[in-house]
Amino acid sequence: MQSPGGPDEREPKLARRSPFAPVAKLCPKCLTPLKELNRAMAGWIPMEYYCTNCGYSGMVYVEKEPDPDTGKE
Repeated sequence: MQSPGGPDEREPKLARRSPFAPVAKLCPKCLTPLKELNRAMAGWIPMEYYCTNCGYSGMVYVEKEPDPDTGKE
């Protein structure tokens, strides 16, 4: 339910975007851009990512939301 002052900023938002649009994939621990680990098998297995800053390795990442004014990240 929305608060009287407007939508609650903590509520998750569902957004549609093009699957072909480039999106910055950030480490969920330190927010550093991630590197892809298994590009050769893309499509057959889920993509795995690696963080060069903190050593995180996994399939989960954070997407940087584009600026609503410019449309750029």
